[in-house]
Amino acid sequence: MEYRIAVAAKDAFRAGRAFTLDWKKYERDAGTDDFANATELEGETGSERIWVRRGDSVEPGEPAQTGVRTSWRVWTAPSSGRFVWRLTKAGGHTRTGVKVAVFAPADAVDTEVTPTLATMQLLANTGPNVTDTELAFDGIGTRRYWISAGIHSGDYAAFSHSPATAIQWGEAPANDSLAQAIALEGGSGSTRFASRLATLDPGEHSGVLGDSSLWWSFTPDSAGWYRFWLDETTSATLAVYRVRGVGLEGLQLVARSHGDWQAPGADDAVAATFDADAGQRYLIRVGQRSDHDDESTLNWQETDAPTWLRYAGRLRASALGLGADTGATPTLAFEDRGAALYLGTLQGIHVLTRNAASGTLAQAQVVDVEEPMALVWGRSRSKLYALLVDCHWRQLAPGNDARSTLLNERVLENDSDELPCGNVHAAFLDSTGAFLHHGHLDGIEVYAVGETGLTLVQSVEIESLQHAVISRDGARVYATDGDSLLVFTRDEDTGALTAAGEVDLAIDAVAIAVSDDDAYLVAIAKDGTTAAYQLLADSAQPQRLNTLGTVGNATWRDADGECGFIAARNGPAAIDGFCRNSAFSAAVRVADGDDETARLEATDYVANWQADRFNNYIPEFKSEALAASPDGRHAYVVSEGDILIFERVGNPPPAESDDTATASADGP
Repeated sequence: MEYRIAVAAKDAFRAGRAFTLDWKKYERDAGTDDFANATELEGETGSERIWVRRGDSVEPGEPAQTGVRTSWRVWTAPSSGRFVWRLTKAGGHTRTGVKVAVFAPADAVDTEVTPTLATMQLLANTGPNVTDTELAFDGIGTRRYWISAGIHSGDYAAFSHSPATAIQWGEAPANDSLAQAIALEGGSGSTRFASRLATLDPGEHSGVLGDSSLWWSFTPDSAGWYRFWLDETTSATLAVYRVRGVGLEGLQLVARSHGDWQAPGADDAVAATFDADAGQRYLIRVGQRSDHDDESTLNWQETDAPTWLRYAGRLRASALGLGADTGATPTLAFEDRGAALYLGTLQGIHVLTRNAASGTLAQAQVVDVEEPMALVWGRSRSKLYALLVDCHWRQLAPGNDARSTLLNERVLENDSDELPCGNVHAAFLDSTGAFLHHGHLDGIEVYAVGETGLTLVQSVEIESLQHAVISRDGARVYATDGDSLLVFTRDEDTGALTAAGEVDLAIDAVAIAVSDDDAYLVAIAKDGTTAAYQLLADSAQPQRLNTLGTVGNATWRDADGECGFIAARNGPAAIDGFCRNSAFSAAVRVADGDDETARLEATDYVANWQADRFNNYIPEFKSEALAASPDGRHAYVVSEGDILIFERVGNPPPAESDDTATASADGP
């Protein structure tokens, strides 16, 4: 056999020196350096330190897959099954640089006779990356397997270091593979498991989902929301997939456990909640972080719908023919069926058709009017009212039954010499569509809507008005000047407002929202601080429940001081708040039906620097305008001409409601 000897300088500073090359033959104590002297490893499971010694070498005929500076072990499988061999940091040893490979004779038979290197066939080996620290193979009981340990060929450690590690081995869990998922029976239950020596299937995602996995299958008999959670673990992750095809490519991620970013006060268990279809097969995956082995209990049961947000995509400004400059204040309004969304920009009024299932939008028309400052839909008369930059209201009507076009009908003349102008802080109709409210920095104007124009009913002075809303039953108007919450009762016949109460908000509020049942009011400050008030006992004197601190990472530079949009949900007393680059959900929780225990609690938090619960990543955005679809399913946020779409997970469709029309934006 011919061998070639290479001599090289360690670096550029040592090059060009003269040297003398000597060689001689010497006798050595090979030990486990030689295949024939492999150390016997015993036991179905076990662990042993491995140290790559300086004198270890590659013997003639050794397979190239062993690497360099190798030594040998031999192990007899106690039974048939899938066995895992993993490099660990146990005992303080590093695992970096060590390569392990497993071999068996090509004609493997039950024998005590040691085969030769020439008969060895590679079964599995660790890869060259520092993350490649395990291997697995299907073993046959009583058969012998040879394990080599060395350094990857070409690794700098082959010339400079003697790395050490510990190798751990044992049989893989029964449900280690996707194909071996264990079926869960019933709509609720629990099962104990151990994740020691769990692995990943080839091509399986890791990272935030964990670096190893165990699998269960779940097919519910009835549709509804189900919650899966783990006991006694902090390092694990949970993910739920809908089975749509074969293998990993046939899985659709529908839910996963949150990370360290969950909203304060939210359930801190490792849990995943999802809306299941009856008879649909789902796969439940428990993942583990690197170097963690847990014993835990997987639990599941039916549960109430959660209050969450899911990023569902966006309509880009380019699709609307817009740039980043949409005007002083872009504005949004829905028609009552949710089939069309109207967007006011410098170009006019964009008519956007909406897919109710996905929430996606498509532009159908642009109505050429001067820049709209507010848009308000009147359900009772099926009209859209637009306050234009010239400070006049204009009436528009749907051009077809699908409401995908608008007809510009007329300017609404008014009998007021000085129509308020400037920024619009609130705009809304009452339930009958008979009275239009225009909130601005100095107060609220109430107009009676006639056949041809507007008649001023009343001017209510409010210094530094921030926002105002009308109750769902139309009996009251709530307004805030930032420091206080002002309550007004309405005369349903004349539309006049009468001051009925005032309370200190305890936060510097910029927007308010009233719950679907008129039982609670929520106010939000620019920094995201949110306060809840109860209206049941005395709607004129709201009682403060609690204040929820800034949700999410309060130190994030783009979030502080950039909140302001807030929208109430249907059914439960819950809201969604929108800031710069982030959004959150919160709900009023009542324990055992006792109103004395009512508190506002954060339920979800999404931001552009992390994935949401459904593994969707959100682009950077501003909260310039907001509209919630009438069916409660989606929220739409304008950001520099783009419209971001959020699914309001767990929000039930509204009950048959009155004719209340909402403002073009739920906040300033």
